[in-house]
Amino acid sequence: MFWRRALSVVVLVPLILLIVYWGDWLYLLLVLGAMLMMQVEYCRLAQHFTERLNPVMSVFLTGVCCLLAHLLPILTETVSASTVMFSFFTFVFIYVFAESIFSGKIAGELVAVTLKLTGILTIGWVLGYHLILLRNVEPEGMSFIFLLCGTIWCSDTGAYLVGRAFGKHKLGTPVSPRKTVEGTIGGLFVGTLIGLVLGAILLEGVLSWVNAAFIGLLLSILGQLGDLSASLMKRTAGVKDSGDVIPGHGGFIDRCDSLIFSTPTLYYYLELTGHLP
Repeated sequence: MFWRRALSVVVLVPLILLIVYWGDWLYLLLVLGAMLMMQVEYCRLAQHFTERLNPVMSVFLTGVCCLLAHLLPILTETVSASTVMFSFFTFVFIYVFAESIFSGKIAGELVAVTLKLTGILTIGWVLGYHLILLRNVEPEGMSFIFLLCGTIWCSDTGAYLVGRAFGKHKLGTPVSPRKTVEGTIGGLFVGTLIGLVLGAILLEGVLSWVNAAFIGLLLSILGQLGDLSASLMKRTAGVKDSGDVIPGHGGFIDRCDSLIFSTPTLYYYLELTGHLP
């Protein structure tokens, strides 16, 4: 399993880094493709709880959310960004409830509404929308994405390797019973260190060393929380992986779950601390 994971990393990481470096429409296609696949996997998991979930519309609205982020500079020439997004959210809520109202059924419809909203907003807005916003920040967007992904992926790897080598004390959550306290601490330490290094190299003069280290720690904590949140969903559905698309890594949710909470947090942290234009 480890060598399959390692081989996938060797093949995929250089390609992803190249696309992040290139940016523009190629990066949009990368994020859009990943978010659509995540939504497909999510709908498949959600069908363990309800049959009343339209995957086609959920996938479509997820894609629209990503496109809105990319087109935001054009759309906001006449209206504000908040107006664009709140209009989209309003449509999503109206559509989701209307679909259940006219489904001809009552039993289980509230569960279906909740699951549809969770999938569209979490994958489309919380992750996809902010991944694109963060990359489109000029001129540091590329460096911010490298900081985000580098910290998260190294933190995940550190937690896996430390937990495998030294893990003795269980983390104590039935959501992921194999995770250990040692692995968690190892992931936080590696993530903080990588955040510090990447911040110093890629964002010299933009982030202080203290700020970069704090971001590394923050992203590592939220990355592990995102991983556990996806594990909660998969364990509730009774499956081990969200898919089998990526050898050794499972599906797209399995690979991207650590980015769900860390991506918007990094964006708004940078905005609140005055690091975004």
